[in-house]
Amino acid sequence: MTRLFLLLFLISHVCLAADAKKTTGDQKTEARAIMDGVYDSFVKVIPYVYSDEKNGGLLLKDSQQKVELLKNLTDISDYFKSARHVEYFQRPGFRPSLETINHHMDDTIRSVKNDNFAFAQKRMKALTALCISCHSQLSESASQNAFGTAINKAKRETFDSDFAYANYLFLVRRFSDSEKYFDLAIEKALKENQEHELYSSLRKEISIHTKIAFNVKQGNQMIARFEKDSRLPPLAKSSLMSWKKSLNKWKSFNPKKVKSIDRFIKTYLAPLESEKGQTAGGEHDVTLLVASGVLSKYLNDHPKTPLAPEILYWLSIAERRLSNTYFFSLSDLYLKDCIKLYPKSRFAKKCYTEYAENIEFGYSGSSGTDIPVEEKQELERLKGYLK
Repeated sequence: MTRLFLLLFLISHVCLAADAKKTTGDQKTEARAIMDGVYDSFVKVIPYVYSDEKNGGLLLKDSQQKVELLKNLTDISDYFKSARHVEYFQRPGFRPSLETINHHMDDTIRSVKNDNFAFAQKRMKALTALCISCHSQLSESASQNAFGTAINKAKRETFDSDFAYANYLFLVRRFSDSEKYFDLAIEKALKENQEHELYSSLRKEISIHTKIAFNVKQGNQMIARFEKDSRLPPLAKSSLMSWKKSLNKWKSFNPKKVKSIDRFIKTYLAPLESEKGQTAGGEHDVTLLVASGVLSKYLNDHPKTPLAPEILYWLSIAERRLSNTYFFSLSDLYLKDCIKLYPKSRFAKKCYTEYAENIEFGYSGSSGTDIPVEEKQELERLKGYLK
């Protein structure tokens, strides 16, 4: 069922520390203990995560159930907070994800305490997208350790739909199988005019062939399966044509042969700096997806690189465009880490400017700009890091 998603991502985020090349035996043992704790607690939370409004009402009537739910949510939160000292989680590419999980868990707990069960459920469900953002960065060895045989045994009949199962397979990095079920989900979406599932499935498939696996041939084959379908909405058809055009520009590119990240940025990303406002149309989706994959892998392989602040800046730019349509947004979190971890870098000021502009834009409307006090305080706090 779809409610398995959250359980899977809660477990798997902790398992990232099991990459044998990057962690000690003690760290792996510790990570496994954290994983077991998360699993044991979350099994008890599942009935509330995807329940209907009636179950929320039951919590109001039965104070003991509410106490038990809060206990298990608090246990999960404590396990995740204890993961902060596991070295793997502190890499620049993963640290924002862990921090976001902890913030979301805190918000979820507060929502339950205040009897706002609907908001708590939305918070928990939204984290599955964050999980995908994080998992798309994993090396094959790490993913094999993170997603054991027990998780891989889940079958299609366990899930409510092909779309749900495809997302599960995507989550645990079974990309070939995932694409097959996304194809089925697309067919159903076209028949039943379900735009959310249609666009989400198409975007997940193109991300597999660009950000994650980088296979231009298979990407074009995917587009060919759907581009002439008369049932496609105009926007979907336009997106496919744009992706096809962009993919053809990457035919001779091999991400494994990138020798200089600095040159890669100057060649593919720096030219987009003056076009940031134009990336919202999707014309540069493929470039941003490929770049996000290349930069994420490099940062995870070289966590102490002096290029880290520049990479975080560009990951933020990519995420800003892709977040609403591909993955959970880590854009602002990348910018904050750029500022806090590398305050002496010239990119720290660029990251602050980008973050400030994002905040100002986010709180601007027909009545002007109205930035909340807490956001203004956060801007001042971040500004204090700059050297």
